[in-house]
Amino acid sequence: MQSFYHLDQLIQGYFNQDYDLINEGENTIEGTVELYKKTAPNWMLKELAEEVDSFLELYGDKLDEEFKSRYGFDFSPELWDSIPFDFLMTVRRLALSSK
Repeated sequence: MQSFYHLDQLIQGYFNQDYDLINEGENTIEGTVELYKKTAPNWMLKELAEEVDSFLELYGDKLDEEFKSRYGFDFSPELWDSIPFDFLMTVRRLALSSK
């Protein structure tokens, strides 16, 4: 299984089951990613975007299944009114936007 270190850190650290206790009141995908960006240097955000690209390329036709397999115990985009593809594209867009 390929490693997606920065994506794992974002999802498991910021979108986990305790997100409401640790994310300074942020309850949107965009707000939570922006909170993550406050502590992430630009090189890390670039690598995060590259990991999203790799994830989409590797699992394109099985994206939902792979996303659920990897992150289903920590995070479900559906609970945030999203789907895995849209979530990943939001993460990528925000990672590449200037701080």
